[in-house]
Amino acid sequence: MSAVEKGSAVATKAKPAKKKTSAKKPAPPKKKAAAAKSKAPARTKPAAKKAPAKASVAKKTAAPKKAAAKGAAKVSKKAVPASKKPAVPKAVEKKQPAAKPAPPKAAPVKAAKPAAKAAAPGAAAPVSAPAKGEAAAKPDRRRVLAARNKVLSKDFLHKLADAIRTAVLPLVEEAKGREIVGATASGDATFELDAVAERALMQHLKLQRAPVAYYSEDAGYSTFSNAQPKNLLVVDPVDGTRAAKSGFEGCVISIATTRVIERPVMSDVDNALVMEIKSGRYFYAERGEGARVYHDKSTRKPRLSENEDLETIAWSMTVPGRPAELIFPTAARLIDTTSLKGGFFACNSTAYSLTRLLTGQQDAAVDFAGRFYKDIPDIVQDYFINAGRGNVLGIAPYDLVAALLIAQESGCTVTNAFGKSFDDVLLLDSSPANHQTLVAASNPALHRKLMTFFDTRVRQLEELLKRRAAK
Repeated sequence: MSAVEKGSAVATKAKPAKKKTSAKKPAPPKKKAAAAKSKAPARTKPAAKKAPAKASVAKKTAAPKKAAAKGAAKVSKKAVPASKKPAVPKAVEKKQPAAKPAPPKAAPVKAAKPAAKAAAPGAAAPVSAPAKGEAAAKPDRRRVLAARNKVLSKDFLHKLADAIRTAVLPLVEEAKGREIVGATASGDATFELDAVAERALMQHLKLQRAPVAYYSEDAGYSTFSNAQPKNLLVVDPVDGTRAAKSGFEGCVISIATTRVIERPVMSDVDNALVMEIKSGRYFYAERGEGARVYHDKSTRKPRLSENEDLETIAWSMTVPGRPAELIFPTAARLIDTTSLKGGFFACNSTAYSLTRLLTGQQDAAVDFAGRFYKDIPDIVQDYFINAGRGNVLGIAPYDLVAALLIAQESGCTVTNAFGKSFDDVLLLDSSPANHQTLVAASNPALHRKLMTFFDTRVRQLEELLKRRAAK
């Protein structure tokens, strides 16, 4: 069938459709067509310009356009005048091949839409299935679960920290609470001061009756509500107990929160608060929202040092439970370099040292001892057991997690002693195998210099220890 025959066929099918849609006005189009025929011999050119037949056909084919393909409708428009004027069909037939590509263009578009709709469910299935059936993918898990469970507010964390501070501050100011009353799961000593802080923590959460669970150094995982807990608090009620029981200021309350999920990691933490016990000043951060420093009624942004001169930096190194025979020979040259124009400080609290970067008091904080234990455990295990009085001690995630988020949100550069991030570190695993290392600096340039220094020194000492062990 030719294009003209197809057009006439479509046109004949189109006329009944017109009678159904506009039954009241069949006569006017016929009169206009008759008038056009009578006037055609006298005014052939005007009739060709006005093209009443084409216009009428276009009106008649308005309804079929919705039901039929766009290409067929276009063919019908040009096919009707072709039957009336033999000269016109030739021109139409010449142009018809150009008109035919238009329908194929329109057809794939219509065909593509159903294909896209069909592909959409197939594409959505792989994404939605893991989120429902499995633990969601790491990049999506925090966002999906955060949408279900609201993040605990800053006010909630502040009231909890203030309740703990109120309980322990009298002991800190009087340098009391030094009695050893037990040991933590990791083997660290528990002082009376720690026990008082733990009781204050439990009492406050019971009074709140909030659907939360908490994990602490002494109590492990606990909950106080009959309802299913939605949020998890990771708390170190007194980080820096040795400084606190001696009345020094280097002690803080450390609180971080996440959702109650299976095997949470460091990157799952939503917000965190670290409060100084003696002053009441606190640091708060929410992931992706930056960090702030609060004191009395004032609020300010962190002040980070831009100093990268190793001779003038002020820095701290964690000492308790770390083998002095390993850490001091490694850091000796940097201690000598900075002791006059800069400053070196022995650290008793990881959270306190990290937050000193926000106040501008320090340029860096490090704890690299655990790298020896991960690199050559068989050779150095006795060093660690001796320093930990029978236990291998190091940075547990609960020690680090709150201050880590705050430092990161402030713009500090923080990695472990291998230069890697803490994102995939299990949050509730305090075993020696999950102990961490730390190299934190107030700016990237200083962090690179410290990484180069400690990486070189640690490797040198490890080679020396290996040679000794081989003899």
